[in-house]
Amino acid sequence: MTDIADFTLDHYSKLLELAKAKYSFISYSEISLDQRFILWRHDCDFSLNRARRLARIEQDHQVRSTYFLNPHCEFYNLLEKEQAAIIESILACGHDIGLHFDAAFYQASSEGELDDRVAQEARWLKDWFGVEPTAFSFHNPDAFLLTCERDTYGGLINCYSRKFKDSIPYCSDSNGYWRYRRLHDVLEGGEEPRLQVLTHPGWWQDEPMHPRQRIFRSIYGRADAAMSLYDGILEKHGRDNLAGPAGHLAFLKSAGSSRFNLFDYLWNRQDLETLFAQLWQAREQQVRNLCAVFFSRAWGVQTEEIDEFFLRNLFNANGSVLFERTFGVPLSEAAGTSKEVYLRWMKVNHLLVTVSEVFPKLVLEEACIHLCNTMEALASWGNIRESVGCDGIADLDSIVSGQASDKNAAGHLLWDEFL
Repeated sequence: MTDIADFTLDHYSKLLELAKAKYSFISYSEISLDQRFILWRHDCDFSLNRARRLARIEQDHQVRSTYFLNPHCEFYNLLEKEQAAIIESILACGHDIGLHFDAAFYQASSEGELDDRVAQEARWLKDWFGVEPTAFSFHNPDAFLLTCERDTYGGLINCYSRKFKDSIPYCSDSNGYWRYRRLHDVLEGGEEPRLQVLTHPGWWQDEPMHPRQRIFRSIYGRADAAMSLYDGILEKHGRDNLAGPAGHLAFLKSAGSSRFNLFDYLWNRQDLETLFAQLWQAREQQVRNLCAVFFSRAWGVQTEEIDEFFLRNLFNANGSVLFERTFGVPLSEAAGTSKEVYLRWMKVNHLLVTVSEVFPKLVLEEACIHLCNTMEALASWGNIRESVGCDGIADLDSIVSGQASDKNAAGHLLWDEFL
């Protein structure tokens, strides 16, 4: 069973060092079966951004690898300006490019057709990036392609040739785990005189993750970037960015909230039950943040004591009680709504949490709009109060406690009541 910690960038660096100690890194144009060497290759299936990250790590370790690019990839577009710039940066790191050939796009069924199509796509890569690829690999090879074992097709070296299969042992991370042998063990043993290593950049992340999580991060990271690009284009040209009801989230983005993308995603997916629950939790956290800053700045309570308070007290689950006891003002009033409306949506939240009732989408959308409006109002309320000066939305990295004065002694009595 593969350890998911194998697929971190830290471990990747260790693999490169192991490989450098045992082998000479060569390109596909330098193969000589009389040498002891390693071919380090990447089939770029999901993420060019992750490919660039690996390319820079390899450059730091002074090794050279080959990045195989798929012109028909469903997950990136080589003709996009930003994606093409990534390829240029990979080449600038001293690496090579190859062709990751998708025969299924053409439904290719003969070696003659392979010759023509591989040559055609090799010309594309040369035209687009000014570099002539020397090798190609099959993308998701079927039974027919695995019988295509000639040394070359379309003038490019075939990574699935009979010569490779017979003479150059192979280690692959396909599907996010070591398919045949664990690369670390192979490199540490160093018993193979020659080795071809295949990695897919999308599998390599900063932290240990299961394969599907790694792909999710790669794919949705690109989706977030595409949405940011769209928003940026409209802003640059002074166009209205009509978001409908989801536009009520805009204040979170301007406040730098890390939750904006999640909420925007849920609203546009119309997963309103989850969105309402998440917004409710976000407002509860906003209240706790406002109170934490007040405890620190107005009462001089130390950070450790504030943290302990929120871990221990019952008000952690009821923002309205905590808010009113802290500031002497009803939460509904500070949030620009009535107590009756607040209690209505509190009841809805309770029923959703207990899964005892299903609400129409229009009701849930109204509830989400209400929560956005109250959070925005609380942010304004907190910012204009001298003793708070905080919107409560952004995460609190730290709270700098002041010194309690005699004037704040009464506040400490209330703090004692909380505890």
